[in-house]
Amino acid sequence: MHVNATIRAALDHARFGLNQSKAVTETLDTSEKAVRQSLWRAYAFFIPLMACSIIGVGAQASESPFGWVYTTDVHPRGTLEFEHKSYLNNGQSQGQYAYLQNKEEIEYGVTDRFQAALYLNWSYANAYRNGIDGTTGGPGVSQFLTGSFDPLSRYDRARFDSVAVELIYQIMNPVTDPLGLALYVEPEFGPLEQELEWRILLQKNFLNDRLILSANINGTIERETELGGDIEKASPVDLLLGASYLVFPNWSFGIEGRIHNEFIGYFFNSPEHSAFFLGPVVHYAKKEFWLTAAWRHQLPIVQTYNADQASVVAGGRIYGEEHARDEIAFRFGIPF
Repeated sequence: MHVNATIRAALDHARFGLNQSKAVTETLDTSEKAVRQSLWRAYAFFIPLMACSIIGVGAQASESPFGWVYTTDVHPRGTLEFEHKSYLNNGQSQGQYAYLQNKEEIEYGVTDRFQAALYLNWSYANAYRNGIDGTTGGPGVSQFLTGSFDPLSRYDRARFDSVAVELIYQIMNPVTDPLGLALYVEPEFGPLEQELEWRILLQKNFLNDRLILSANINGTIERETELGGDIEKASPVDLLLGASYLVFPNWSFGIEGRIHNEFIGYFFNSPEHSAFFLGPVVHYAKKEFWLTAAWRHQLPIVQTYNADQASVVAGGRIYGEEHARDEIAFRFGIPF
């Protein structure tokens, strides 16, 4: 009898613990669940497309071992590749914030040194009271708010952004020359956004091409029109650095860094801030397709150059309409 009583007591205690766990689970913040569910909905239409595209493809993939850094490699003449890119900016000083930028791209090798591509850009943003002052905003959000928007409410919207043309010309080949060198230009046109991006691409391979070092000097001339009619002009300059090593067959691991410098005006008129990011990258490639995933974390060492920029800094990181705490990249390519 004593044993039975002990067993019953243990069972009652276990049931109590399960009930408590269930109660805790049911009281999770539903707004955080909404962010995750909305992100999955944004991807829902594209996942079947990727799955269908893999079937029957047999050409050699032109790999991209980095999330953000470009190498100097270009497609051979007459070859095509479809590529999807997703860039997620996630988390600010508080609240919920997720800004997902997507690029659907067709690349074509015009010659063995010249590559052209056409982009379709769309995005999704979900934010709720993520600002330092407790209001809703941030990159991909503030620009699209109207005067009737309640700053204490949630912003949740997907939209078409722009189309773009990407042109890359390889001056020096990283395999046959001492150093890889290429020039990159990308004009972008959208209803509210127009920009011209340029890059100088550098690459050096070591250890029979198992180790790839790459650097990009990246500048942009930006013009953004807010729904309220205000126009913002900027000319940021970035230094992007990457190292990737082929550890196993098909698998490469590496690291990427970003030094971002923001300027007001089209011609670097006035500096605003410098932000620094660092994180890992993993790359998988087969003949039929390749995948790359990367993460960069904003380091707590931001430098600001005016009072407005300093007012959106928390914990050594800059937020506001500038950056998120984390940047995540996903790229997927299929050659034809």
